[in-house]
Amino acid sequence: MSLQPLRKDDLQLGKPIPYSVYDKDRVLLLGHGCVIESDSVLQTLREQGMFSDNSKPPSKGGLLYRPSVQNSQVAANEPSERRGPAAQDLPIAVAAPEIEGETLLPFLETTLRMGDPLQVRFDDGSVDRYPVRLIGAVDKRSLLISHPTVEGRMIYMKDGQRVKLKALRGKFAYSFEASVLKCQLAPFPYLHLTFPANVRCTSVRKAHRITLNGVASVGLAGQRSRVACNMKDLSIAGMLVYVPRELAVVGTAVEVAFRLQVSGEPITFDVPGVIRNARDAEDASSQYRACGLEFAELGRTQRNALQLFIYERMLSEI
Repeated sequence: MSLQPLRKDDLQLGKPIPYSVYDKDRVLLLGHGCVIESDSVLQTLREQGMFSDNSKPPSKGGLLYRPSVQNSQVAANEPSERRGPAAQDLPIAVAAPEIEGETLLPFLETTLRMGDPLQVRFDDGSVDRYPVRLIGAVDKRSLLISHPTVEGRMIYMKDGQRVKLKALRGKFAYSFEASVLKCQLAPFPYLHLTFPANVRCTSVRKAHRITLNGVASVGLAGQRSRVACNMKDLSIAGMLVYVPRELAVVGTAVEVAFRLQVSGEPITFDVPGVIRNARDAEDASSQYRACGLEFAELGRTQRNALQLFIYERMLSEI
């Protein structure tokens, strides 16, 4: 797929966007034909991506529609079954966790425990990270971790190789560096690392909630109509989202959809929720209100994916 820069004028309020919009990493932000109805959503799209593919979807009557809109409906000027952005067309949210000061601690004074997950990155300028587990520690001698793998295959590592490790437990994030002492294959693959003299400890404020700059689609429960809204933070329990005034009523049952990048894969969440609180936006003339939206029912799979997303985003910032 060939991408080319878009002009800012190509994205306008109240009109279907003429192309699918991607960011510089070729991640889909919004599918063609979606209507942007908020200045904040428009600004988010302009900041996160200004690229499109070369192909133009077929148009009718001067407007471009999602493939889900049938030609017969367009010709008859009938409303589509679903209005607003489809869940798969939503942009992937960008997280920015709030992090406080850093201190140095001896490894054994951290809250890390055997079996805790860590992330390993090679100290060679690469950005790839690999999940491992903390197996054990011998004070001032060695740290034991599971051997990093990709799709079940062990990554080649050699004695003396430098690595960087990060971990998150509770409201504390840890990072340190070490070298490979020995690669062991029996009775299972694991690594002996040099024991870290000190570990950088960062207190992550409000670790259960991360700041976001993303787009979600929100609509009344049981109805197909959705509107694109700007979400500002996210937790395992809910989110802060700016919704139109007609939806911003405490106690209103809604349905919300959004997309997150989890372990390199885009995952779509579509869950029921309830508006628990609402307040006017900073711009009193805005047609949107800031609402605390509580997830009413989050399945185990989606809950685990959301927890992993929060964990990964916090580790990526330390």
